[in-house]
Formats: sequence, structure tokens, C-alpha cells
Amino acid sequence: MNEDQKIKFNFTKNIMALANYAKLIRLHQPTGIWLLFLPCLFGIFLALKNVPNPDFFETLRVVALFFIGSIVMRSAGCIVNDLLDQKFDKNVDRTKNRPLASGKVSRLEAMILLGALLFLGLLILVQFNTKTILSGFVALALLATYPLMKRITYYPQIFLGLTFNFGILMSGLAITEEIGLSTLTLYFASIIWTVIYDTIYAYQDIENDLKIGVKSTAIKFKNNPKKILLSLNLLMFLTLVGLGWQSDFRSEFYILVLVADIFLNQKIRNCDFANPKNCLTVFKQNTWVGFLILTAIFLG
Repeated sequence: MNEDQKIKFNFTKNIMALANYAKLIRLHQPTGIWLLFLPCLFGIFLALKNVPNPDFFETLRVVALFFIGSIVMRSAGCIVNDLLDQKFDKNVDRTKNRPLASGKVSRLEAMILLGALLFLGLLILVQFNTKTILSGFVALALLATYPLMKRITYYPQIFLGLTFNFGILMSGLAITEEIGLSTLTLYFASIIWTVIYDTIYAYQDIENDLKIGVKSTAIKFKNNPKKILLSLNLLMFLTLVGLGWQSDFRSEFYILVLVADIFLNQKIRNCDFANPKNCLTVFKQNTWVGFLILTAIFLG
């Protein structure tokens, strides 16, 4: 191999390595980033309702930090999940080709990348006030323990909800340095939403999960998924109505929340839970639910 061939080979090798790292942190699947970032925006705009004459540039700074933080922490969460589930992933059709499960990325490489992401996350976190920084360590604990829940409970989606929506609490602290009742109500409603969309997502793997002993709400709700998820959607809607009452929101909020409820209701009713591709499509469409809720809070 001559020098030009060596350079070309090394370049190709490096590009493939970067592609595998990108797959490891799911950059090709941005839905997870949006589902993590949208609750942060929920919390930011809800908290701003209590701030007279908010500074535009300070708000923009907070939004930017939470956006970057969402990308970083979602990426870190994917690595933690894959490190803990490597053996399981090898036995699941949908995940057997992930970089760690397939051996394209070593555990050492994954841990180095995880360390770099966590350091970057820390640099972002220290830009906030003390209360937000302290809450960030709670978020990190949730991030580290969530992947283990599928081994011990049929309700890991609740723990995912606690984790994915923690940005609501953090953004409230970042804006006002306190967590009010309305923020907790919004957090509860968002947890219900996460249980709904991640249960739908989990139906992609239900047969494999039953074989290898992994638990999920998809397995728990197996006999009546539509009935249970529609009931949860109603509970989420009523909780958001309660949020509107607590926050003295205008009629626009209730209209858009109703639109979000009807939209998700129809998606659940029309979902083919035996079809993994359809479940994935419905899962991804939940970003529209998030945008409707965000718009409702903004206009409320």
C-alpha cells in the first residue's frame, strides 16, 4: 500500500468511526432530542409568565443552553442505555446492529465519548444559578438509573417520564429560582404524555422483550393498549386544563390543548400495535403534540 492509499484508507476509517459514534448517540434519530427539549421549553415559557418584562436576550440564552444541553444529555443517555443493555440489544432485531451491540464501537470508546459528553454537560450546567446546578445532578442520577428500571418493573416508562421531563423543573429554577404548583402540574402532565408515547414505542420490541425478560408498560398493557392509553390521554388533558386554571390562562390555551388531545386520541385509536413500523410512526408524531402544548402555553 503506497502513501496515497494509506491516507485514503485512514480517512475512510476515520469517517466510518465518526459515523458509528453518531449512530451510537442517535444523531440520525432526532425525535428523542425534540421530546427532551420540548418539555424544557414548556417550563421556560410557563416560568416566564411570572416574570414581568423578561429580558429577550437572557431568555434566548437560556433557550440555547437548554437546547444544547438536550442534545448532549440525550446523547449521553443513549450511551448509558447501550452500555447497560449491550447483551440485551444483541438479541433484539431492532437493536442488534447498534454500534456497541454489533462491536463497531468498543466499550472503552463509548465510555470515553460518554465522559466527554458529561463534561460538556457540566460546562453548560454551570452557566445557571446554584439551584439549577444542584437540580442538574438529580437529573444525572435519573439518567443513570432509568435504563435499569426495565429489569425490575413493568413501568420503566414512568421513570423515563421523570427523567425526560425533568427539564421542566430545571427551567423553572433557571428562570425564577423556584418550583411552583403550576410547574409541578405541568411536570405531571408531561410524565403521562411520556408514558403514552414510550409505551407505543415499546410495542416495537414486545415479542423480543417477552423472550429475554425485559419489562415495559407495553407488556403490562398488552391486552388493552388502546383503552388504557386513551384513558391516560384523557388524564393528561384534564391535568393540562387544571394547569390552565392554576395559571389563569386565556381561552387560546384550552383550545390548543383540546386540539392536542384530539390529535393524540386519533393517533392512539388508529395505531396498529402489532405493526412495529406503524408504532414508530405514531411515536414520532408525538412531536406535534409537544409543539401544540408549547404553543398553548406560549399563547396562554
